[in-house]
Amino acid sequence: METPQPICMVRNSKEVRPLRSEEQDRVTGFLLCGEGYGDMICMIPTVEKTARQLGRTLDVWTKRPEVFANIPSLHPKMSDDSALNPYLAKGGLLIVCPVRFDKTAKWNQAHLAVRPAGGIIQLDDADKEVRLYTTAEDREKAVELLRPLAGAKVVIHPNRNRPVRTWPGARWRQLALGLLERGVGVIAVGRDVPNIAGTEENVPKGVFDLGIAHDRFLNLTGRTSLHELCEVIAASDVAVTFDSGVLHVANCTETPVVALFSDNDPDFFTRIRAGKPGAGTVAVHRPCPTQFCQTWHGAWSECLQEGDRRMCCLPGVEQVLEAVTGFLRDQPSP
Repeated sequence: METPQPICMVRNSKEVRPLRSEEQDRVTGFLLCGEGYGDMICMIPTVEKTARQLGRTLDVWTKRPEVFANIPSLHPKMSDDSALNPYLAKGGLLIVCPVRFDKTAKWNQAHLAVRPAGGIIQLDDADKEVRLYTTAEDREKAVELLRPLAGAKVVIHPNRNRPVRTWPGARWRQLALGLLERGVGVIAVGRDVPNIAGTEENVPKGVFDLGIAHDRFLNLTGRTSLHELCEVIAASDVAVTFDSGVLHVANCTETPVVALFSDNDPDFFTRIRAGKPGAGTVAVHRPCPTQFCQTWHGAWSECLQEGDRRMCCLPGVEQVLEAVTGFLRDQPSP
């Protein structure tokens, strides 16, 4: 493998160290660190192209093995020391990713989104078009779930996360009601996501109960698998989500996306097509002197502003409604 940087870290039974030039044929797979769905989805092109270039099937050890399901060249495995250690003891040699190249607050995201193959393999523009490998069964399930809604429909992900990554539940409710008033069907998606590793950084995540009873409101929270969710979004007219794992799922489709941002730069996370970010996406945020600065928001993204300026980076409901209706106006007539 030719690498853009002279470093590709691997793990064996004894240590984590740089890959030696003569060891490429010994590589058996990847050890993907972290537990975020978005980070794992971003790794699909790197892992898949590595397997293709090496010409063999690779094992993928990860906390989110379902992300890599249905990819013929990959064998996803739950990353657990009780299984991983015996595997390494038998001679397994795993590429470790992401590798921390610097000390900045955004090292992980920058590495995955801007240099997703840094130190591993060079990605061409076409390689960066991330896709989940869904099945006919996933598509059939999506059709079944969406059957109650005819006409225009918008997926929303009313997620709860750390404070700076959470659009308040009241705003999600206002958005949903605003769309319903316009005759647009609304589909709420997402689920509670347990903190597998027990780390402070990866706080438990979930969804708000919007308390809406309406014949055009479909609550699919907790009712889809990752790949079924991808097909639900693909069959909808617009998806609205904060910077989250669901945003990365939406990026695997061609459905227009309204992406809400606070502390992260949209160029790092929006859909990439033809090598450029932001394809089919409107990134919505509020002007803030510290916009996209995780350091200002604190180690765990706690806003350090006070008074009226606290959480001033969060967008307003009207901003989001305008972006959604703009996409709906552009939809071709049936």
